[in-house]
This record gives sequence, structure tokens and C-alpha cells, in this order.
Amino acid sequence: MPLNHRSIQIFTDGSAIDNPGGRGGIAVVVRYPDQLNLPDEVICELGYTESTNNRMELLACIKALEWVRKNKPWRDVTSVQIVTDSKYVADNVGYRAWGWKKNKWRNRYGEPKENSDLWKKLLSARQKAGMYIEFIQTKGKKSEILRKVDKTAKEARDSGVEIDRGYQPGTVSRSMVKGAAKRFPASGQVILIRPYRKKIMRTGEEKLRFDTLSEDGQNYVACFYAFANTEMAAELHRQHGYRVQFNDDPNYPQILECVEEVTLPTQPSAAAKP
Repeated sequence: MPLNHRSIQIFTDGSAIDNPGGRGGIAVVVRYPDQLNLPDEVICELGYTESTNNRMELLACIKALEWVRKNKPWRDVTSVQIVTDSKYVADNVGYRAWGWKKNKWRNRYGEPKENSDLWKKLLSARQKAGMYIEFIQTKGKKSEILRKVDKTAKEARDSGVEIDRGYQPGTVSRSMVKGAAKRFPASGQVILIRPYRKKIMRTGEEKLRFDTLSEDGQNYVACFYAFANTEMAAELHRQHGYRVQFNDDPNYPQILECVEEVTLPTQPSAAAKP
């Protein structure tokens, strides 16, 4: 969707270091249409002591919508375009997020969704903005204003003192495999895993991120996530090795049973990309 130069354009960015759990920052910059004859303006820059990248992207958009509500109307302006480089926000801000809300913050397969507190605020702020709102995803930092909002978010991050009170850190260590954890393609299999992060969801379940190992237990293969009830999650300690049984739903993977604890390799092989 192209930018409409008769709309208010609001550029947002969120940044987090040592994601998840490190310092985070947000920035929001507004560009007014020509008929208002106003310069670009930084309307928000905040740094947080710990958060995640996705939460920072969501919070930047929320601050933009709240600013619209407080400052509208503008002469000859009937719409606002919020420009974000977050695929997470752009892909879900429409019907998907509304579907999660109607389904008590689960997707259509029953999988619980993260950051429901901020998604709830974003949907509410969009409704209350009082203007037509479009979300546009942009890739890269191809213009001066995109570079400005990126730089401002990083500067805010590096000096952050605010507290992201909705952030639930869980227990965290690092994967032995490069890349982001993907949904585990559960099909009733029993495999070797090494949990490295656990997070309590607002639905009461826990989301586990884990490395998978080769059948001989000597090589780390890929990193995934799945869900477990609190009793099951309590059995699976971070940085330990387990042979576990999964359900057979690839859209909502769950660990059903811990078959046995296993010994991890003492000198792990070079991590492979999933």
C-alpha cells in the first residue's frame, strides 16, 4: 500500500537488545501533509529496562494511536497511516488479532498467543482513535525519516529507565542452534530435546522453546517451540536433555509426556541452522 501524502504519516520503531529480556526502546515520528506546513516531529521516545522486540514494536504503535486520539482533528486530513517495519505487527493487526481476541487470545487452532495485553491495548486504541487508520509495513531504512526513527529507538533503548509491566520474562537461557524458534511440527513423535526457555502464558499453559537433537543425542539439529501444562513444564528443566512424547497436532504442538531424561553431549557440535 503506497503512502498517501494527504494523510498524517506516523513512523514507528521498536528495538530490543539481547532479545528476549534485554533493554528495549521505542520511537514515534510524525510527518504532516504539505497543507499543514509543519515539520517532522518526534512525538515519543521511551526506553525500557527489559522487554522483547515484538513488545517494543507493538508499544510504539499504541503510542502512535494514543497520540492521534489526543491531537486530532487536522484540517483536510481524514486518515492516518502508521508505518512500521514489523512483520509481526503488520501481519496480525487486521483480522487475525481480532480473531485472537474473540477466541480468548488463542488462534483458530487453540494455540495461545503471546503479548495479549498489548494486542488488547492496540485494538482498543485503534477503535478510539476517531479516524481511519491504515497500517503499512516497510522494509529496510531506505529514507531519512526511517533512519531517524530507527536511530531514535536505539538511543532510547540504550538509556532506558521505564518498566514494561506486562513483560513476563520466564526462565531464559540460549539456544544451541542459530535462528528463531519455529512451531514444532507435532505428529505424535518421540524425540530428544533440550529446553532453553519457558514462559507462562496468560492462558495458564507454558510455552517451551527447545533444541532438538539427533537420535544418537550427539548433535543439535533445530530449535522449536511447543506448549505444555504447568505440571509437565515443571518436569522439564532448562539445559537438561529429555526424550519426550508430542501430540499429533502441528498447529498446536504440545508435549504430553516426559519419557526419560538423557545425557546431553559434553562438547556440543557446531549448531546447525533449522
